[in-house]
Amino acid sequence: MKMPQTLYKISFLSLFACFLMASCQLFQHPHSPQGYVLPRPEKHFLGKKLNEISGVCYVRGTASLLAIADDKKHVFRLFTDGTIDDYYTEEFAPSADYEDVVLVDSTVYVLASDGTVFVTRRSDSGLQTREVRFDPPLPETVDRDEQGKPKEGEVDFETMYYDSSAHSLILLSKNIQGENKAGIRSAYRLDLATQRFDPKPFYVIKQKSIADVLKDGKAEFKPSAAAFHPFTHKLYILSSAGHLLVVTNGRDSVEEVFRLNPSFYPQAEGIAFAENGDMYISNEAKLGKATLLRIPYVGKGAAR
Repeated sequence: MKMPQTLYKISFLSLFACFLMASCQLFQHPHSPQGYVLPRPEKHFLGKKLNEISGVCYVRGTASLLAIADDKKHVFRLFTDGTIDDYYTEEFAPSADYEDVVLVDSTVYVLASDGTVFVTRRSDSGLQTREVRFDPPLPETVDRDEQGKPKEGEVDFETMYYDSSAHSLILLSKNIQGENKAGIRSAYRLDLATQRFDPKPFYVIKQKSIADVLKDGKAEFKPSAAAFHPFTHKLYILSSAGHLLVVTNGRDSVEEVFRLNPSFYPQAEGIAFAENGDMYISNEAKLGKATLLRIPYVGKGAAR
């Protein structure tokens, strides 16, 4: 039986409309940033050497990331399929509580929880590492030892990211003693040209601004990782505590906040973006094995 032409057109238009609606839903999932579907990540389990994976950054032009672990003195190469290799075969520094890693040009920067940044690069004589101590003036609420240095646990960082507009590394506090009561998290700038920290915070995020976006008053915000989106240039900040993904303008303005499902994001402590916008989030081995999650990007600017 031949389908009438009018009916055929109606059927085609209906299918096309359904396709457009599905596309819009995909691009604007109600519980995800535009272009992503956070509840449907592609999951890869990681080997035991990265059980304590605490930071990642994407290596441009490759299908791999750099990865660091709390209790390891190595920088690892983590391929997007979950396989692991050494980025440096040598240990880059003494034992410390390592929390994040950033690659700028050919230099690797590793963050320790006390704010110390280890600067590592390969030279003809081997692997060279030096330390940049976190030295900005701190609030009087920070308890100090006899030498005037903050006591262990008084200053706690897990987040470091590269801001190309400022040619700087930005450290975002998980907590500095007194910040919980003040309801803030402070960002500090390490100028890569001078290799010095600015004396004052680069910006401050008020926890109330996150609670206001959520509209439920519940916002445990302790930053665990951050990275800039390659197309929108928004800053994506993870908070493992509270299971949050916070999107800002790269400074103090909170624009969006999303709750992460603990089943997929049990301890999200690393975030990075590929050039095509795909988002990668790493989880420590809180529930079984550590994982690397890929959330494909299907928004504006994505490859078709």
